[in-house]
Amino acid sequence: MTNYPIDGALANSEGTFEIDLLNKVTGTTYPQAAVLGTNTLGQVLQEYAVDIGVNPHDSKILFENKRTGASTSDTNETVEGLGLQNGDVLAISDNAGVA
Repeated sequence: MTNYPIDGALANSEGTFEIDLLNKVTGTTYPQAAVLGTNTLGQVLQEYAVDIGVNPHDSKILFENKRTGASTSDTNETVEGLGLQNGDVLAISDNAGVA
């Protein structure tokens, strides 16, 4: 017996990997957020902002790859462009933590 929903889910999950998200100001974390390398940081922020307590509409947002130290405030940058890999931590700071 073939289970098509599982086959579809597996096909859709190809290319996804998991990163941990961190609110750099409060220390709140969201483990194992599923992302694609082609997702923009803005998309990741919109999806998980409430979970980590970041205001996605703040005028200053900073994204940092904790493994490499690379950072950007460009919400159009991709997950891949910031060099994030499976198991990495993406630290996000909003107005409260960005000078």
